[in-house]
Amino acid sequence: MNNLSRPTLTTAQHLTEWVSHKCDLPHRHTLIERLDCEAGFSVVRSKISSGRVLREVCQHEGNERTLVITFGLSGQSEFLDRTGNRLHFSANQTTVSVFQEGGGERRYAADKQTQQLRLVVSESALRRYIGPQRCDQLLGKPLRHNESFRQLSHVNSRASQHLSFYKHPWVGEQDGLRQRIHALSLLGEQLNLLTPAEGQKERIIGRDVDLLERIEAYMRAHLDQPLNNAYLCAKLGISEYKLKGCFRQAYDTSPAQHLLAMRMQRAQELLAAGYRVSESAYQVGYQHPNNFTAAFTKFFGCTPKSVRGAH
Repeated sequence: MNNLSRPTLTTAQHLTEWVSHKCDLPHRHTLIERLDCEAGFSVVRSKISSGRVLREVCQHEGNERTLVITFGLSGQSEFLDRTGNRLHFSANQTTVSVFQEGGGERRYAADKQTQQLRLVVSESALRRYIGPQRCDQLLGKPLRHNESFRQLSHVNSRASQHLSFYKHPWVGEQDGLRQRIHALSLLGEQLNLLTPAEGQKERIIGRDVDLLERIEAYMRAHLDQPLNNAYLCAKLGISEYKLKGCFRQAYDTSPAQHLLAMRMQRAQELLAAGYRVSESAYQVGYQHPNNFTAAFTKFFGCTPKSVRGAH
C-alpha cells in the first residue's frame, strides 16, 4: 500500500484534515484521499480512471499486521502479489484482508472508473478497539514468510448510513467529529459482522443466510412499496419471529431500521444521479416529499437538496 494507505497520524490537527494525492495525465486520472481518524486508523477514498490498462507497483511494510476493509463503490480492480496470489475488488462488494510486509501490483481495467473506500486499521489499534481475544480471532495465525496478505472475506456490501456518508464529495465539508463518528461506526459494523462480541449476538449461519439474502433482495426490489413486517412475512412465507431474528443476529437491528437504511442509501444514489427530491421520495416509498426530506435529513445530517445540488 502506498503512503496514503498507511495510518501516519502526527498531530491532533490531522484528525479533521484529508491528505490528497492527485494525478492528471492524458490517459490517467487518479485521486486518493486519506483521513487519519486516530493513531492506527485511517479512511482512504480512491477514484482512478485510465484509458489504458493501468498497472501500479506498490509496497506495504510494517512490523505489525494491518486489517484492510475495502468497499467497492464502482468498477473493479485486483492486487497481485509477487508470488501470484490475487485479491479481487468489485463494485458493491466488501473485501476484508490482512497485510503485513511485501509488495505487488495493483491492476485497473481500461476505460472504467474505479472508486473504493478503505478502512485501514493497525493490529495495535484493533486490540484497543475490540480486545486481544477478538483481535486474534479475527486476524488468525501470523502471516507466513511467503504471505504478503491473507483474504478474510469477500461478500456483498450491506446497506449502511455510515458507508453512504463517505460516498459523496461533500463529506470533506462535514465537521471533523461527524467524520470520525461515521468512520468508527462503519468500522464497528464491519467488526461485529466479522467477529461478534461474545454474548452480543450469534453469528447467522446455514439456511438463515439464504433467507436473509432473499428478504433483502425483496426489500431492494420493492423499496417504493409500503413494506412492513406483516407484509414481508406474508409474501415470503416466514414468521415474524424468524424475520426479526435474522436481522437481530446478522446486524443487531430491526427489519424496519435496515429497510430505512436501504431506502436512504438508494435515495442518496438517485439524488446524486440528478433525480428531483420528489422523484427520489416516490421511488423509495414516500408519498409526501416533506416526510422524505425530514427522514433523509435526520438520517444523514444534511438535506436532500444539498446532495442533489452538489452534482
